[in-house]
Amino acid sequence: MCLSTIYIDSKGQRHKVMQDVAGIEAQKDGYALIDLFGVRKFVQGKIKAVDFIDEHIVVLEDNK
Repeated sequence: MCLSTIYIDSKGQRHKVMQDVAGIEAQKDGYALIDLFGVRKFVQGKIKAVDFIDEHIVVLEDNK
């Protein structure tokens, strides 16, 4: 099973938003993150990088 950790990049610094993310749904101005247990969290931003091979991470760029 491949679960990911989501980070937000704000001013060149990465901050962990959520781990064990099993799904991502695009919303109007961001993404709904869904973990293994169905817990949802909304974050604003746009996708900056995705790495499912080495680190299993998604990096979002802060919209602010």
